[in-house]
Amino acid sequence: MRQGKVKWYNGKKCFGFISPDTPNEDGNTDDVFVHSSSLKEAGIRFLNENDIVEFEEEPRNGKLSVTTIKLIQRDEESARRFQERRAEYRRAREERKHREEKSEKRSGFAFWKK
Repeated sequence: MRQGKVKWYNGKKCFGFISPDTPNEDGNTDDVFVHSSSLKEAGIRFLNENDIVEFEEEPRNGKLSVTTIKLIQRDEESARRFQERRAEYRRAREERKHREEKSEKRSGFAFWKK
């Protein structure tokens, strides 16, 4: 298995890329495509930028793609930033929901404005 760092991974798009530390048997050092299905098989919920992983790849459609992956070390700074962004998103969603509920209560009596 080769080792590398997660270059980027987008959970909404369900894919990302890994930058390998060493070349493979063919001498290829290109970034390796990783899909969420590989993570699901390994029991990994998400990847953060700069996480260190071990992986096996195979060529698919002319590009290298991860078949097996194992998380070695989480990048704590990236994980912390991810959690902060997630918390901010949830706060904004709750505030938006609260404003919508508040406006529904006010407009409930103004039936002629509908």
